[in-house]
Amino acid sequence: MADQSHESLRLRAETDQARLDFIRTDLDVCLTFVKVAETAYSMDHREHAERTVAKAEKGYSDMLRYFSQARGMTAEVEEELRSKFQHLRERLDGLQRLG
Repeated sequence: MADQSHESLRLRAETDQARLDFIRTDLDVCLTFVKVAETAYSMDHREHAERTVAKAEKGYSDMLRYFSQARGMTAEVEEELRSKFQHLRERLDGLQRLG
């Protein structure tokens, strides 16, 4: 029974870590979308920019939901991710002014 409990805890920790890695990676993808949208706006490709912003906004809201469900993170990891969310939100808000 103790082996099952240990295995369950190990799997839970791995799942928690995978969720945090997924959030980090997807936030980076969203920031890439922001850069693409900025470039598209600068080239007056508004339709492409707006579609790309929509993808970044969807990613932001999805990752925020996953973040709210995340467990097992240290205070440092939580602060790192909150900072990434804030940075992405600021960039997205800046794009809204361009659109």
